[in-house]
Amino acid sequence: MKITKIKLQKNQKQFNIYLDGKFAFALSAETLAKMDLKVDQEISEKEIEKLKYKDIRDRLYNQSLRFLSYRPRSKKEIRDYLKKKSEKAEIIGGIIKKLEKQSLIDDRAFVAWWIEQRSRFRPRGRYLLWSELLKKGIEKEAIETSLSSEKEELRLARKAARKKVKSYRNLEPLEFRQKMIGFLSRRGFGWETIKKTLAEILKKRYTKKVR
Repeated sequence: MKITKIKLQKNQKQFNIYLDGKFAFALSAETLAKMDLKVDQEISEKEIEKLKYKDIRDRLYNQSLRFLSYRPRSKKEIRDYLKKKSEKAEIIGGIIKKLEKQSLIDDRAFVAWWIEQRSRFRPRGRYLLWSELLKKGIEKEAIETSLSSEKEELRLARKAARKKVKSYRNLEPLEFRQKMIGFLSRRGFGWETIKKTLAEILKKRYTKKVR
């Protein structure tokens, strides 16, 4: 077969390749440039399949890089993202291995980043963090070794509670207590941590009123 025409698509992202006067397939500009395809060039079925395979692989890899550019991702997030783009398991597996080799995917580093972000902006307890990370496809062992100690858990609960004290400041004691317990529970803190945190807050609140 012979390439008889190479035409840029309207979206200007891909080129249509015509063989023997008929449209055959489309390639990205990057693949077209790398393979140096030209009009009047002879091409076999085997070469075409290689071109298509390479084009899909390179396109999905570049899309993965864009997906990673917004924030770190777990391996499962990348795999789920690529599955929406292609059903070719071999290509998806190869891209994930390449990203891991380049240290662009690292589940343990992702766990550390996720916990640090949560601790800084939306403090939450072990139970909720555990649930979130499991949904991200992180193995239980990696989660367990990264989650905070009891002392750190209490510090995060205090930090989260302090942000709500002002919102609840005009509530009656019973309602204040109920609201704070509900808030900390939804943030994934355990009952023992909630009790200690609440006791400290109520003590400070009561002391200020007495003064």
